[in-house]
Amino acid sequence: MNESLLRFDKKQKYLILDTETEGLNLIKSRPWQVAWITAQGNNVIEKFNMHLHWSDLDISEDAARITGFKRAQHDKISKDPKEVFDVFKEYLYDPSYKIVGQNLLGFDVYMINVWMKALGLGSDYSYMDRIIDTLSLAKAIELQDEPDLNNFIYWQYRWLNYRKRGLKASQGALLKKYNIEHDPSKLHDALYDIEMNYKIFRKQLFDIEI
Repeated sequence: MNESLLRFDKKQKYLILDTETEGLNLIKSRPWQVAWITAQGNNVIEKFNMHLHWSDLDISEDAARITGFKRAQHDKISKDPKEVFDVFKEYLYDPSYKIVGQNLLGFDVYMINVWMKALGLGSDYSYMDRIIDTLSLAKAIELQDEPDLNNFIYWQYRWLNYRKRGLKASQGALLKKYNIEHDPSKLHDALYDIEMNYKIFRKQLFDIEI
């Protein structure tokens, strides 16, 4: 038994995050909702669910329908994007956290960068070497590949870009695979997504040796 594996480490801290955005443009689309939780072992420690106020927010009808965006409600609770980022960055750039999420490497890291650029900040991807992407893990688990821990980010990107007919690795498919009770109508709400995603991740740790 390899006790250095994350499945046995009850002290490791995790930051689980997700964004909902006005579109899918990796260069221009800004996040309007950012949610993150912190966890240690099987225990969730903190929960954050922030809506960001952009005066010129341009979200399509399809995006609003899929993500459950309601403008009147959003306008009431949204906060200054700089104020939210000042809180968020204290977790994102804290090296004691491993960062977990579904398709973080393929989407959310770019949305965070758009957010930073909109605030007049420079790009800073220095947190990326702590990311564990559950989408990449799901594909590797399905194809029974052993992780390359010496080149872990590159290994994850290889799996992130892997396509095979019939390979199901969406969050909904993973919730079904691991028999995790959930409400499908709540998926695509950032906070609910990450709560479910962390449950998936805890299951994945027993299917792959990281």
